[in-house]
Amino acid sequence: MTERQAVHYGQVEIIPGIQCDGYVLDDGTACLSERGTADLLGMSHTALQNVATTGVPKTLKPFINKDFSVATTLVEVTAKNSPHKNRKIVVYGSDVIETIMCAYTTAIGNNVLQRNQIHIGRRCVLLISALVRTALETAIKEACGLPINVQTTTQQRYTDIVELMKESGLKCSVSEEIAIKTDITRFLDIPLSTLNGFLYKRRNEIKPIQLDRKTICAIGSKALRMNGYHIQDVGTVALGMDSVIGIGLKEKMFGSVSSLAKFDTRGEIEWQQVLTEIFAGFNFYHNYTIGSYRVDFYVKELDLILECNGYDSHANYNQVYEVKRELFLNNYRVVRFHHQIDLKTLFNGILRAKMGTITKLYHYVYPETSKSSVTELN
Repeated sequence: MTERQAVHYGQVEIIPGIQCDGYVLDDGTACLSERGTADLLGMSHTALQNVATTGVPKTLKPFINKDFSVATTLVEVTAKNSPHKNRKIVVYGSDVIETIMCAYTTAIGNNVLQRNQIHIGRRCVLLISALVRTALETAIKEACGLPINVQTTTQQRYTDIVELMKESGLKCSVSEEIAIKTDITRFLDIPLSTLNGFLYKRRNEIKPIQLDRKTICAIGSKALRMNGYHIQDVGTVALGMDSVIGIGLKEKMFGSVSSLAKFDTRGEIEWQQVLTEIFAGFNFYHNYTIGSYRVDFYVKELDLILECNGYDSHANYNQVYEVKRELFLNNYRVVRFHHQIDLKTLFNGILRAKMGTITKLYHYVYPETSKSSVTELN
């Protein structure tokens, strides 16, 4: 771990009620504290530490660059407004956090997460959806010259669940913002024991509100003690459970989670398994970064780039960006192929690939609508 200085500090609240310590280092790197990273991702502190010490969980490895490591950074806090000033803490860079989020999101879309990982995958789905929508809205508002509050915008995207629950029939007995357990079990159509088990597991995240005697009587209960739950926490329960109502809410917010992993993405994972065996003994990489660009597969000794691009052959990508990307890759052999291509055709294309060219292999799968070609890059 390298030691740097955390010169700026602030509390980041992307998910309402979950505040994370954020830092900017002396080299401009944006980071979250170790505890803040764990809280944001819905992981236990120990689980995140295990990832840093023992590596990425096995279920995530097909969806992440094999050279990726959860690189923690030990920093000295010099920010004057930080409660940890003059202390050394561990932080995680935004790039590391993004990679973890993307891996969990793709893994849950492929239904490969273990039971104790599913809640993390769901949290990452929510975060990515909220952050993508925020980035789009922020860019539009900035272009229009309107004032921007990124955290508020992100929280709004995350809290759309409240309106959806109300539209779906949630009734809160205490007030518009506070529900009791009976409200939650009736809305989600789940046993009280199931709800109690969920609340116990999330006890560090979901804090009950102790109701006073007057409030308890006002809702017609004879109980001596009763807890209420903020409507945002009810949303956490709804999205964290695979009840019929919970699944319906998630699909309304984000579409089917399985759709996050497109068919060509799943095909890419299958090709990774095949190509790993074929290129055994070579330096073979998946999701490899070359310069500022990421490629699907890279064989170092052959200067070979393989890209499993599904149907579009990059036709729907940003064409200005693609021109720059292809010029940068002119020192490599590039082969783009459809995920349903047969192995013989793919390797025929690889053998014909020349330095500074892009070989496109789509015609063999969809001859009526696609063309295969060789494009000179230089």
